[in-house]
Amino acid sequence: MADAAHEAADHAPLFSPADLGHFIRTERRRQGITQAELAARLGVSRKWLSEAENGKPTIEVGLAMAALRELGHMLRAAPRPEPEFDINAHLETLRRRD
Repeated sequence: MADAAHEAADHAPLFSPADLGHFIRTERRRQGITQAELAARLGVSRKWLSEAENGKPTIEVGLAMAALRELGHMLRAAPRPEPEFDINAHLETLRRRD
């Protein structure tokens, strides 16, 4: 059974390269893998992995997906959730119009 941190990581929304990098770093550390070890498994430099973990927006998608696979995860596209309606903000907007 997965612990709470791992379960949360299984469903982490990734909206940016920074989110993806943070996820890879967090999961790598959770598994006790060094940057050098993961980089060697992927056939990339430690510098490339460091840049990916720091959210570099131009990393190669295929390598990022390989990093996820190596860590036991996959990328899954899902519809973005609709923002919750904030009734208080709406009422405040209406009050300002008056």
